[in-house]
Amino acid sequence: MQQKIINILEGYGSAVLHADSGFSFKPFIDYLKLRLQKNDFVKEELLVYILNKFEAFDGMDEEVNEDKYDKYKELFDLLFVVLTNLTENEKQIFWGLGLPMTPIMIYGSDGFYNLMEEANAYDIESGIGDKSHEQFMQTRLEFFYAFILDRLYSIQLPKKRNIIRTIKDIHSGLSRHYSINLNTDFVTVNTKRELPPFDIENLHKYALTNNTLIEIQKLLPIDMFSFSGFTIMTVTDVTDQYALETIRDNIVKNETNTGSYNFPDIVQALKELTGSNDIEFNILPLFKVNGKLAEDMETYNRSILFSAAQKNRLTDSACFSMMNKFVSLPELFYFSDLDTEIPLHREEAKLLKAEDIKSYTLIPFFYNNKLVGAIESFSKVKGLINDRMLGQMEIARELLAQLMYNAISSIEFQIEKVIKERYTKLQPAVQWKFVEAGWHYLQSRREASGLNIPEAAEIDFREVYPLYGAVDIRNSTVMRNMAMLNDNVIQLNILLKVLHDLKTETGFGLIDEKIFATTDWINLIEVDNQEFNQQVKLNDFLVNTINPFLEKFTYSRPELNIIVQEYFDAIDENNGAAHKNRRSLENSMSRVISFVNNYFEQMKGEIQEAYPCYFEKFRSDGVEYDIYIGQSISPDIIYNDIYLKNLRLKQLTSMATIAKNTNALMQQLTNPVETTQLIFIHSQPIDILFRSDEKRFDVEGAYNIRYHIIKKRIDKVLLKGTNERLTQPGKIALVYFNETDVNEYISYIKYLQAENILNDDLEKLELEELNDVSGIKALRVGVNLG
Repeated sequence: MQQKIINILEGYGSAVLHADSGFSFKPFIDYLKLRLQKNDFVKEELLVYILNKFEAFDGMDEEVNEDKYDKYKELFDLLFVVLTNLTENEKQIFWGLGLPMTPIMIYGSDGFYNLMEEANAYDIESGIGDKSHEQFMQTRLEFFYAFILDRLYSIQLPKKRNIIRTIKDIHSGLSRHYSINLNTDFVTVNTKRELPPFDIENLHKYALTNNTLIEIQKLLPIDMFSFSGFTIMTVTDVTDQYALETIRDNIVKNETNTGSYNFPDIVQALKELTGSNDIEFNILPLFKVNGKLAEDMETYNRSILFSAAQKNRLTDSACFSMMNKFVSLPELFYFSDLDTEIPLHREEAKLLKAEDIKSYTLIPFFYNNKLVGAIESFSKVKGLINDRMLGQMEIARELLAQLMYNAISSIEFQIEKVIKERYTKLQPAVQWKFVEAGWHYLQSRREASGLNIPEAAEIDFREVYPLYGAVDIRNSTVMRNMAMLNDNVIQLNILLKVLHDLKTETGFGLIDEKIFATTDWINLIEVDNQEFNQQVKLNDFLVNTINPFLEKFTYSRPELNIIVQEYFDAIDENNGAAHKNRRSLENSMSRVISFVNNYFEQMKGEIQEAYPCYFEKFRSDGVEYDIYIGQSISPDIIYNDIYLKNLRLKQLTSMATIAKNTNALMQQLTNPVETTQLIFIHSQPIDILFRSDEKRFDVEGAYNIRYHIIKKRIDKVLLKGTNERLTQPGKIALVYFNETDVNEYISYIKYLQAENILNDDLEKLELEELNDVSGIKALRVGVNLG
């Protein structure tokens, strides 16, 4: 035991509460006398003995000055014996006596002083800036005022959180966490002026939070009180509990996590739990798709074993096979000392040794008896992975299994969400009606008897307003035809060279006929480049004449394969020269369509914020969409036409954004690809019905079907009396029937022209008549592409 004055919050400076406090044995002596008055016969002799020991000293009714502490060393020792468990070892416990409500300690165990001095050194080094220090000071202040309210107002507040002190272990470099228990049984408090009223009915105003503590301090300032007696401080290492709490917090935080599962906080908690900074951890949830282990190489590559395998040039498939092997027979991989042990898994041990790993373990984790993942721990220090370390991790097993199960569940939820949003027509805005229909169907089926199995109810939405838009690749068919012709010429020229080489090598007479036919095709393409219409015959010549001829000709002469291989390499779709123009065009078109598709996907989420609506996309050589909005889509939310107007403005603005961005994207493309933008204005509501056979919504009724037919025909409509297409790059075309339908859009166009988004070149156009459709008109306006 030590008797030494120490400020345990030396590094906190002005942040420390400075209370008027004095050390005194009197509250303890009064306590002994009170116990004796209660006729505690069992402990009477002991209490009398202790009381006599204290009363044998002078000045027991007064506060003890600092310069007299040495005089009472015997009493300090006696207090330690009386107030602690006799079985506790003074060298192993953290126990001390201090001035009431202050950080000044005057007596304690060796372990207590060592720990407090280490904590002070850490506080000064860290600069008292992290959240753990702020929380520590906050909790001390809460404790202080809880004590005041209890002693002076008889108001007992609910138990607050423990005071937690965090320090860094000088040996491991890891943070350790200690719970501080302050016993104030032997502290008296006096007031220096009259106490203000503190109404318990209004106590909720003074809940002990950061803001309201300031108000309480104004009402009850610290310098209003004086304290006498002593505080008993007991410190307990709660690092294990703290680590478990960190894992629990992350389980809650990651329930809907959509990002990567690295879990840095949990890795740090595991290091603190095991007490070693030289042990590394990787958390590996094992995701399954359709019952099979997912090829999630990003997750697996965090494993030291997998990264070692890749450095040794094992393929992803070989690594994945290794993981599948573990999943099929999940057992503990445990290498305590790779330098001396002869492990059962020799290949894995070899890979780890190449990374200078000395000890390693891969622990399977189960949730409800199902494998959910594994935790890998390893160290470059031999022997650190041992039975003791595994035992320390065992207390967190259930939490870690829950964590990985949640990660897997989160992925499954995200997959289900993707399926609903991207691959089925069951969008959140209309899902309620499917759920309702499903419930009624189950009810009616339960109530039905015999063979009277009910039909599922039709799902429709009445009087919804449609919005249609389309973004198309300009002249996509023409560009594809030109790319194919250019590739045909490349293919035929390579074929011609190969045939000449074969003729030179063999002198075989039939080759001359193939050379003639090939040359004839080259000349035909060059002459009729713009109007070449014999692609089917050309393909028949190449596939059914040339390929069999080359294969048969080289079958008995394998030495000629090296000549012929040049041609077969050229016609490889993925890498061959005879497909390079088509590949280049498709890559350019794909980049543009992907941008448009992703833009509409983002827009789908944004437009739901104002009012729920149904949004459906279709992909071809472009992207077209239908949007339906109306009261029947969301009967619980009052519909107003301002939501439709907002959606129409968003539709026009989005088309301008797409035109501008796809134009800018052309600079990054190997082939110039332009887009056209089209909107069909239909101001009257329609009815839509879910087609169970097609799993999609479609219009219902003769009048509504006419709307559907029109929107499918207007994409290639010409201006009346010309050969000019309505849709043009860099412009937005809006097709309509009645002037009243278009006035609203004209006001939006003027607004966007004022915002410099659209050009001041609005055109009103007459369109050619379509089959069964007459009287359609159009607006066309340019987009500011600058």
